[in-house]
Amino acid sequence: MSGWEALAAGNETKASAPTVVKETKVEAKVEEKPEETVIISSSDFMSQFPEIAGEMDAQSEAPVIKPSSVLCGVVGHEGTGKSGIIIDAHMNKYPNGLLVAADFDNGALACKQAHWNSSSNIRVFSPWVMQEQDTTAYNYLASYQRTMDICKYAVEYAERQYEEGFEGPHLKTFLVTGVDQFDGMCIDCMKIYDLDMDATDAIEASHSKLNAEIGWNWNIRATRFKQLTAMCQKLNRLGVDVYWETHLKEDREGKVGFDGWKFAWHGSATKDLFQIIWCKSKPARNNDGSLTGETRYSAEFFKEKTNSNLMGQERVYFVTKKGEPAEWYGLPELRDGML
Repeated sequence: MSGWEALAAGNETKASAPTVVKETKVEAKVEEKPEETVIISSSDFMSQFPEIAGEMDAQSEAPVIKPSSVLCGVVGHEGTGKSGIIIDAHMNKYPNGLLVAADFDNGALACKQAHWNSSSNIRVFSPWVMQEQDTTAYNYLASYQRTMDICKYAVEYAERQYEEGFEGPHLKTFLVTGVDQFDGMCIDCMKIYDLDMDATDAIEASHSKLNAEIGWNWNIRATRFKQLTAMCQKLNRLGVDVYWETHLKEDREGKVGFDGWKFAWHGSATKDLFQIIWCKSKPARNNDGSLTGETRYSAEFFKEKTNSNLMGQERVYFVTKKGEPAEWYGLPELRDGML
């Protein structure tokens, strides 16, 4: 055996451990691109309040219907020509326009018959509904509902007059006479119907025992009254001038105060109206204090939110003199739309 063979026989061949090759996963490096800024125009913006957004866009252009800024109260004692200055203003400002009156005290009807009876553009509605029973004259709840129906009809008419094909006269003025009587109607409805007591009409509701034992909920009366306000504000938005007439009552608290009188309507009316015109009559006197037989009727701009130049101003609109024809001037500020 050769030396090489002996060496080979004396050694055991050891198997080598397999070589493990780790695979290195090489991820492709993606180049990051900067985020693109997406510009959303106002027309692409989707609001969560689409109706409000629609109104917002609509106000960027001239309105299709120009709103009226006339929500005017005319106050004064009986016979001072309140209906006269309003209807006179309408007939001069809108000679072809329609005036609708909810006539609580018949002032609008009397004025129309005396001066504009031939005009078909003055429409007068009585809100009162007669009672079927004999105890009281009026059904107050039905009268209140008729008042609301007259207002709703006026709103409906004002909306319809802008539709294509409408051929009638456009409603331009809405007049409510005797708002103090409407306020009284709201009180009677509260007493008779809203408090669930046993009264069946206004006479029973006014009974002293009921008045002593039942606490009135004046919020109900205010809510009923404010329905008229809401209707008239809607008419304003539809381009209709609105006038309220009311009388005066004794001012025992002295809060408003003019010669001891104040407005006979719900207090919210004074706050909600844009303008208030106070009609007054004053007899003229000679230097010695004796009466001349002349009476001058003047209008004071008591509240004026839309034309500050008129605030506190006073205008003579009517003069009567014993034995002579009356002289009517009207109010230029109403005739010419200066309110």
